[in-house]
This record gives sequence, structure tokens and C-alpha cells, in this order.
Amino acid sequence: QPFVPDPAHSAEWNRGAYLVEGLGHCSACHSPRNALGAEKRGAAHLAGGFVDGWQAPALGKVSDAPVPWTEDALYAYLRTGRSAEHGAAAGPMAPVVASLAELPDADIRAMSVYLSARRETAPGIDGTALAEKLVAESEADIRPARSVGARLYDGACAVCHRSEAQGALFNAGTPLALTSALHAEQPDNLIQVVLSGVEPAKSGAHSAMPGFADTFTDRQIAELVRYVRSQFARSRPAWQDVETAVASVRRSTTRLARGP
Repeated sequence: QPFVPDPAHSAEWNRGAYLVEGLGHCSACHSPRNALGAEKRGAAHLAGGFVDGWQAPALGKVSDAPVPWTEDALYAYLRTGRSAEHGAAAGPMAPVVASLAELPDADIRAMSVYLSARRETAPGIDGTALAEKLVAESEADIRPARSVGARLYDGACAVCHRSEAQGALFNAGTPLALTSALHAEQPDNLIQVVLSGVEPAKSGAHSAMPGFADTFTDRQIAELVRYVRSQFARSRPAWQDVETAVASVRRSTTRLARGP
């Protein structure tokens, strides 16, 4: 059906709604589906979904992000593939961001205006201060590395993801305390990234992260995932049955890599 502008909102908001709900069809990934594969509507619209083994996060009122998404953060993410306070686009979202490179800045800004208007953010939150607080708390007692997961983190992740790397390394990884994957209800996205890595953004906003599918066993990945969840997402409960999730994600990534 044709798009009908909402007179209660600005022209920029309506442009964003047209792009997100129409041409962009963001709900194809970001809405759950019923038993027949159709997108759920109503309250479930843009409430999050799964695609190719990745969790597409909610774009509405509920978000796993530890720091609230703002219009500027959404703009940076959609324009460059990375937000400093949320992380980099990976999985099926990476090619989406690459395709958005053809759009003018005004269209990316309109999408950000519309998406940010859908979210509920407590007034007076200083995102930068909150991000600094979360990172400082997560790293306050990070050493000595007492567990297997902690030692794996030290050896494979810390050099890029510790806060000291910001500004010292070219395109250092986002501090883990700020990433939505660590704060999500399920560990799938984090496991996907650990296994497969992240491709560099064409915009230059972030460099590549190597995958560890051929380096770590399922048990080691499970130890690492449990550790970083407990260390860097302290407000969230522990994930259950991580070993099963790792095995399932590895099977799905192997199947997708081989093709039909």
C-alpha cells in the first residue's frame, strides 16, 4: 500500500519512516516471524528477529544496548558501520550498511530521526559519561586472569578491546562493556563474531577482527563467552547452556559457508 505521511511529524521524520518501513524494509530482519514465515505485526513490529543465525536487535522501545541509542549514534552507525558507544556492524548488517553508502547524508539522517523517535530514553542521560562509567567498572578488577576464559580473553581480545587501545591503536575494537552482543538475551551474536570475525568497513570506520573458528575449540569459546559476559555485562544474568549454543552456531556458520 502507498506510504501516507503522518502530519503529526516533521517532513524529515516522514522521510525516515518511508525509507525504514518502505524502501529499506528493515522489518524483514528486525521483526519476528510466525510459524508460516510471515512477519508479525502490531507490538511485535521491529521487536527483533533472527536471520542467517544472527539476532537482529529490536529497533523499537526495547533494546539490549547498555548505552541508549541516540539520533547521532544511529547516524554514525548507518553512515559508517560503527558507533563509538555501540560497536561495529557485523553479519547480515554489514552489507546493509555498505549498500546505504549510496544514499545521501540527508536520507541517513532522516532514518536516524525516525528510528530514534521510536525509542524511549530516560531524560537527562549523558551517554558519554555512562559509557565511560561502564568501561571503568568492567575493567576495575580485570586482573589477575584467574579463569580459562579470562586467560583466553587476555591472549586473544584484550590488546584491541581494552580501553587503553582507544586512540593508541588504529581502529581499535569497541570496549566490550558497550557492545549489545554481550548484553543480549542470547549469546548467538557474540559467538558468531568470535567464530567468524568481522570484515573491515568500506568506510574505514573500523578494521577487521579475525575469527577464531579454527583456533579455539567449542569448549574454549564457551569459556571465553561466559567470562566476557560476566566481566563486561555485569547487570545481565549469566547465559545458560553456552556449549550447546556454540555448537549450534558453529554448525550454522559451516552450513552457510558451504552453501546449499
